[in-house]
Amino acid sequence: MNILILNLILSTAEHGVIKRRESISDTMICTFARGFLELGHSVTIVAAEEFRPSGSVPEDVEVVFLPSRMPKVFKPSLLPWPKGLGKFLADNKDRFDMVISSEAFSIATLVASRYCPDKLVIWQEMAYHQRKMKKMPSKFWHNVVMRLLMNKCLVVPRSQPAADFIRHYSSHVSDQIVDHGADGQALYPADSSTDSFVIVSQLVARKNVDKMIATFAKLVAIPDFKHYHLHVIGDGDMAASLQAQVKAANLEQNVTLHGFLTHHQLASYLRQAKALLVNTSMDLNMVSIPESIVSGTPVVMNTMPTSASFVNDNHLGIAKDNWDEHTLIQLISDYESYHEACVKARFGLTNVGCAKKMISIFEQRKRR
Repeated sequence: MNILILNLILSTAEHGVIKRRESISDTMICTFARGFLELGHSVTIVAAEEFRPSGSVPEDVEVVFLPSRMPKVFKPSLLPWPKGLGKFLADNKDRFDMVISSEAFSIATLVASRYCPDKLVIWQEMAYHQRKMKKMPSKFWHNVVMRLLMNKCLVVPRSQPAADFIRHYSSHVSDQIVDHGADGQALYPADSSTDSFVIVSQLVARKNVDKMIATFAKLVAIPDFKHYHLHVIGDGDMAASLQAQVKAANLEQNVTLHGFLTHHQLASYLRQAKALLVNTSMDLNMVSIPESIVSGTPVVMNTMPTSASFVNDNHLGIAKDNWDEHTLIQLISDYESYHEACVKARFGLTNVGCAKKMISIFEQRKRR
């Protein structure tokens, strides 16, 4: 099967600033695409030109970069308008057997619904209306554009909250969930864990890394846990202040800020930790959560991410707001059962497992 993935935004742009990486190989969509490749399919990704890496593009996945129209109005970091997408689809629609497009509220999805509606799968992450301009653009799009022009297209949600949201605007929403998927080859469980926790995150305000470090400080202040270590992996504009926080709290022996690491570099820290820590104030589907579970590592998280109920229902960690050092102790005491549940659930959250499920949903729809 020849598969086209329309995913114009390759990474989150803080404050509208797109940070070009040397490589996009570790981005969520390239990882997802490799799941199809491992199943024997071919994949092409269409992305916005503004996200082109400064180095080389992945050799195993074809990536087409399209420039954005009117970038001051249709900001590439939020709602890019890809120049030439209509012509690309008109010229190549017969080449592809399935077209996956991220989000219903997307110009790329609208264009694809015109040229290849029977092949289109809308892969829905948003679980609420975007707040820009008092939600009016999002409400207009979902109530008018989607109902009139995209209502016959198959929608596959990435979480249960996303499914509940998009069912208000589409009558063709799959009952099955397809998450982002993690690289099951680079990320796999370890035979044993170390007395450590890990944070994999951008070091920006909405991630609340400072609050998690403060909670960890309360844990290591308890004599039985004074030897525990916290690995913080990621970069961002709060790096310096977080390092200062660690120093001021005399935590240099307990906390290491590693900076940005590739998946292959961070894998050992992730699989050997007792848990991944998450306390975000804005994110929906966080790629780090399935990556942790695929690594056999439970998650301690708040309930903002849309995977919170999935984590609790499947004993993959603890999802609760205002978790504290006592929550970490609870996780430590029951680590083995959480770890076993993660190992049991891991295939369905690998990129191969997610790709396989996406194809199955699409083929079931075609047979109807």
